[in-house]
Amino acid sequence: MINLSQPIENFIAKLAKTEPDPINRARVKMLLYIITIYLPYTALLIVTYYFGGETLHLTRVSIVFATCLLLLFIIYYFQSWKLASHIVLVSLTLAVWTNISIYVRDINVETLQFIWFASALSFYMHGLKWGWFYSAINVIPVLAFTALNRTNYFYLGDGPYEVSQVIYLFVTAYNFVCIIYMHYYFFKVFTRNFINLTHTKNELNELNEKLNTTLSNLKKVSNARMDFLSTMSHELRTPLNGVIGISNALLHHNPREDQEENLAVLKFSAENLLSLVNDILDFNKFDSDKVELENIPFDLTVLINNNYSSLKLKAKEKMLDLKLSIADDIEHKLVTGDPTRLTQVLLNLLNNAIKFTENGSVSLHTQTIKLTENQITIRFTIEDTGIGIEQNRQKDIFEPFIQASTSTNRNYGGTGLGLPIVKKVLAMYNSQLKLTSTPNVGTKFCFDIAFHYQKADTATSHKSINIKQELAHLRVLVAEDNPVNILVIKKTLQQWNIEPIIAENGLIALQKLEEEDFDIVLMDIYMPEMDGYEATIMIRKMLPPVKATVPIIAMTASVNDSVVEKVKQSGMNDYLSKPFDPNHLFQKLKGLCIEVPLSKN
Repeated sequence: MINLSQPIENFIAKLAKTEPDPINRARVKMLLYIITIYLPYTALLIVTYYFGGETLHLTRVSIVFATCLLLLFIIYYFQSWKLASHIVLVSLTLAVWTNISIYVRDINVETLQFIWFASALSFYMHGLKWGWFYSAINVIPVLAFTALNRTNYFYLGDGPYEVSQVIYLFVTAYNFVCIIYMHYYFFKVFTRNFINLTHTKNELNELNEKLNTTLSNLKKVSNARMDFLSTMSHELRTPLNGVIGISNALLHHNPREDQEENLAVLKFSAENLLSLVNDILDFNKFDSDKVELENIPFDLTVLINNNYSSLKLKAKEKMLDLKLSIADDIEHKLVTGDPTRLTQVLLNLLNNAIKFTENGSVSLHTQTIKLTENQITIRFTIEDTGIGIEQNRQKDIFEPFIQASTSTNRNYGGTGLGLPIVKKVLAMYNSQLKLTSTPNVGTKFCFDIAFHYQKADTATSHKSINIKQELAHLRVLVAEDNPVNILVIKKTLQQWNIEPIIAENGLIALQKLEEEDFDIVLMDIYMPEMDGYEATIMIRKMLPPVKATVPIIAMTASVNDSVVEKVKQSGMNDYLSKPFDPNHLFQKLKGLCIEVPLSKN
C-alpha cells in the first residue's frame, strides 16, 4: 500500500467525510489518492521531458499536472467528486486517442494501461452504465486502428518518439502501480463493508430473535393478564349480578321510603363497583388493541335522554341543576354507530362533571355542526361549574391512573381511567376531546362525531309499543345453574309478566326444548353437565327447524373477546353480560321478537 504523510491522509479523510455512504467515501478517497500521487509523478516527468527536449510529451504532462490541481480545487471547494472523476476519465480517454493518433501512432503498453485504467476507474466510480460507456470509447479507437492498419503484422511498439529506457520503465511501472492500487483499495473497502454488513446482519438476526422472544413473552404475559382479569371479572360480576338484580327487583315492588333509600344506596354502590371493574377491563382491551366499534342503527335522542334520566337522581342528591339541550335536527333520526361506547363516553364525562361539582349546574348540550343528505356531524358539550382543572395539569388527566391532583383522589375517589377511555373511544370515532377549564369556575368538554343517519319510521315506533304489550306472552327458557342468578332473571322477567321456565344446565335445556316450544332462550355459558356452547350447537341441529332456529341470547359474567367470538361461532343470536341492565335485556328481547315470529301456544 502507498504510504502518504499524515497531513495528506488527514486532508483526504476530511474531504471524504462529507459523504455519508461508505462506498462513496471509498470512491472519494480513491480518486483523491490517484490525483494526489499524480502530482509528484507528472512534476518529475515535466522536469525530465524539459531537459530531454521532448516538447510533445512535455506539453501533455504539463496539462495533466494542471488538471490535477484543478480537480483538487473542484473537490475541495465544490465537493463535486463525480465531476472530477469524469474529468479524469475524459483525460485518460484523450490520452488513449492522442497516443494512437499523435504520440505513438501505434498501440503500446502505455496505451493499454490507459485503457485498463479508464475502464476500471469508470466502473468503480460510476457503476455499470458509465463503465460501459467509457470502456467503449477507449476500446473502439484501438479496434478501429487495428482494422484500418494495412500492415500484415502487429506488434506493441513504443512509437516513433524515442525516450530513455529509465523513463519508459518508470512510466510503465507507475501506471501499473496505479491500476493495481485502484483495484486493491476499492476491493479492500468493499470487502470491509461487506464484512461489516455481514456482522450487522448477524447482529440484527440475533436482535430479532431476542425481540421475537421478548414479544412472545410479552404476549404470554398479556394473555395471562387478560385471563386473570377475565377470571376476576367473572368472579366479581356473579355476586354483583345478584346485588344489582335484586336491588332493581325490590325497587320495582313499591318499597317504603326508608327501604327505597337503602336500596338506592345499595344499588349505587354495586353499580360503582361494577363501573370500576368495567373501566379496568375496558382499558386493558384498549391497551391490547382488541376493541372495535359496533355499527348499528339507534335513536340518538332516546340514548341521550336515557343517559340524562339515569343521572337525574345523582344530580338531585347534590342539589345540582342538570340541564339537557338536544338540537332539533337530531330528532327523528336513526344514526349508525356504537351506542354502548357512546353511552360510555357520555356517562364518564357527565359522572365526572357531577362528581367534581358541589354547587351550580351540569349541562349536556348537542349542536348540529354539519348536515348532509345522509350524514350528520354533532357536537356534544358537557359543561359544569365545578372545581376546574389547573392549566399545567390539563394534559395529565388524560393519562391512565392520573388525576388532577393528589387531593382529587383523596376527596373524590376514582381510578383515573375514565378520561383515558373516553379519549380512546373518541379516537376510534376519528374525534378529539377538547378541554376548557378554569380553577374554581368550571370545566367544559366538547367533541364532534360524524354519523351516517336515516329518518326514523314512525310506524315502527307504534309497532314497538304493540310489541311491548306482546312480550307478556313470550315463552322464555332460562338455562342457568346459579340460584342467585336464577332469582334475578326470574324477578326481572316477571316485571314484564313473563314467567320463565328454568333449566339448571344445557342438557336439561335440550330436554325441555324437545318437550315444548319456546320463543327465546336465555343461555348461561358455563354450566355443569353441558355448557351453553355445546347446548347451542345441539339446538341448532334439532328437528323440526322451528326448534333449531329459536333465538338464543348468551348470558355470562365473562366479557373478554374470545368469549364473544365463541358465542358467535356456536350459533347464538346475541350476547348480554352480567350484571345486566333490565332495559338492555328488554331491548334485546324486543328486537329478536320483531325478527322472529312468536310461537303459537
